[in-house]
Amino acid sequence: MLKRLKAAVRSLGRRAARGALFSWYYPHLYRKAAKEPVASGTVIFLDNKEGGLSDNFKVLYDRLARVPGLQLRLMTLGEGRGFRAYFRNCVRFVRAMATAQYVVLNDASSLVSCVPLRPETTVVQLWHGCGAFKKWGMSTADLKFGATREEIRRHPYYRNLSLVTVSSPEVVWAYEEAMDLANEGVVSPTGVSRTDVFFDDEFRARSRQRLERVVPQAAAKKIILYAPTFRGQVAQASAPEYLDVSAMERALSDDYVLVVKHHPFVKKRPSIPAECREFAFDVSEELPIDELLCCADVCISDYSSLVFEFALFERPMVFLAPDRADYDDWRGFYYDYDELTPGPVVEDTQGVVDYIADLEERFDRQAVIAFKQKFMSACDGHATDRIIEAVFGPEVLAESKREGAVEARPLVSVVVPVYNAKKHLRECLDSIAAQTLERIEIICVDDGSTDGSLDVLYEYVAADSRFVVVTQKNQYAGVARNKGIEIARGDYLVFWDSDDYFDATALEKMYRQCEADGADICVCGARQLFQDTGKILHGPMYLVKKQVPAKRPFNRGTIPLHILTFTTMVVWNKMFRRSFVVEEGLRYAASRSNNDVEFAVCALCTARAITVVEEDLVTYRRNQGTALTNTLEAAALDPVKTWVATRRELERRHVLPRISFANRAATSITYMFRNMTSYEGFKTTATYLRERGMKELGLNELTVRSPWQRAFFKALKDDGVEQALMVLMHETYAQQLAGKTKCDELLEEIDALRGRAS
Repeated sequence: MLKRLKAAVRSLGRRAARGALFSWYYPHLYRKAAKEPVASGTVIFLDNKEGGLSDNFKVLYDRLARVPGLQLRLMTLGEGRGFRAYFRNCVRFVRAMATAQYVVLNDASSLVSCVPLRPETTVVQLWHGCGAFKKWGMSTADLKFGATREEIRRHPYYRNLSLVTVSSPEVVWAYEEAMDLANEGVVSPTGVSRTDVFFDDEFRARSRQRLERVVPQAAAKKIILYAPTFRGQVAQASAPEYLDVSAMERALSDDYVLVVKHHPFVKKRPSIPAECREFAFDVSEELPIDELLCCADVCISDYSSLVFEFALFERPMVFLAPDRADYDDWRGFYYDYDELTPGPVVEDTQGVVDYIADLEERFDRQAVIAFKQKFMSACDGHATDRIIEAVFGPEVLAESKREGAVEARPLVSVVVPVYNAKKHLRECLDSIAAQTLERIEIICVDDGSTDGSLDVLYEYVAADSRFVVVTQKNQYAGVARNKGIEIARGDYLVFWDSDDYFDATALEKMYRQCEADGADICVCGARQLFQDTGKILHGPMYLVKKQVPAKRPFNRGTIPLHILTFTTMVVWNKMFRRSFVVEEGLRYAASRSNNDVEFAVCALCTARAITVVEEDLVTYRRNQGTALTNTLEAAALDPVKTWVATRRELERRHVLPRISFANRAATSITYMFRNMTSYEGFKTTATYLRERGMKELGLNELTVRSPWQRAFFKALKDDGVEQALMVLMHETYAQQLAGKTKCDELLEEIDALRGRAS
């Protein structure tokens, strides 16, 4: 009883606080900020939740980025990150919106709806779905799923809208009802911007390539996509468990693989049975739905609006909906479910299997075409054109389509992941802002910082229009860098760390060198700042000049023995051509550490042209207690398994330089061992290497060049973990005594002889 009373009091308190914020505080804040003039050309893209540039924004954002005179700004509210962070983000957005000329949304917004919008501001709603399937908004008022009409209208979500874009004239009435916009004339069948990519041959080809990188088993198979919607309320969303994956595997695995994409609201997803992991793959975190729709040969869904988009491909659909009566009672549909669906509605997995096994006889293409024409008639690959013309005018449309429209595009995009980096953050950002190459954008991705780093980032955004801030929950630097890639507009990419700092000429020198040599990658030298002593020393391993050929540019074919040893596998001393990264489908791993290894290795091995700037342009901080490189014991096997996975990826791409890879992996692994302080961590990792890892990595007497590393791996293979540890300790002691081992001297002599011989 007491618990229920406390919960009721908290609920009333939250309701009262929400009422005060949306009825008084945010409108008051807006009025005050709106005393300033509108910043002409300012376009704010607002995402309610986490992450970078969503699929709903990307096509329009990329097109507008070509237009001189428009200043694009991506803002996120960070719903779900806690009230304090959300409140700060709301305040920042309200102040920014007060002087913005345009605001672009992709979801409901009580924040935009609560302010007295000034007439100079245009608000566009690019709704995230197509068609009209399950009910939402005012259409669910007084149903189990929805709130009451009074509650919805007390704090509305769809006020102040100038344009709502929908997929066809057929569904205008449903959006007007759901958004409570009847007779306002703002819902328009312009088409949905995000669907333009489905008409792009290059996008479809890249989507298939990315799927096959994530799921290599898909290369020779047809694709079944299972993409159900969630069940229950949004905050406690769950996934349906009606599909028997084992039965699917037994019946269809000869010809198909199954890829599963759960709704993003679902946090606890059903696991794939162990015996089915060569057939079924949950790619909810790895691949976006638009790419999966391009790849799927068959789609299994239930009540998800993605079936409208899938209809554009005129491919088979089957609807697994044993709970449709309960779902209808819970939430309701805009049309009769059985009449709406352009494919069979089945009660169980056997119904799914029977349909897919007999597609030649049962697939009714004409039913899908009729469905497409009714609900997706405005989605023809030109929706973004119509939206730009309606909102920004014909001149902006023409500029956004102009092939040579590059004046507004940055030359380099600098991506900076930030996590609790406040101590050194200003020094880092100041050094980037001071670059002599001024046509840059600086994309700072906050990875859930709790030390005030985000506040510092927003200070820089306010002072310099080249800064962009993206927020996400703590998912580590790899995910943050991937989000930077998604929204980057520059010709080149660099990935710099938030605790380092950079020579003012770094970007200009690397950019000029890339352009002069037509290079996909430029590598520069770097200094090391030792935090414990304050000394700054040249880091010779970051650019091993004696391994760089005199003739440049070069690639894997011209220096096969050194392609992975002339530099380390860090990314912060490298510049990458963005089109090269996109074409090769290069992405960072989502792991806590070593997330850049596969990216860097694959980039170096696939690049057509690599060049260098021999100067030290980056200062890298060493010996920081919180650095990820100092947490080797936490997951001792992770680095080795990362190298194993990277070798497999090189083999899959047919670009494996066996000798160079073996030596880079050997150097990385022995470096890791020498930095370990726990015997247990050493034993676990060394045992794995002895039993299988050395073979998987190709480490043996023929591939490893360094005499002491060769001795280490030979001892590990022949004599065991203890003897290998003795070799490691001896080498470490020898280096401490001499500063340089005899092995290093011998290697230098060998390299010199090779140079004279060539």
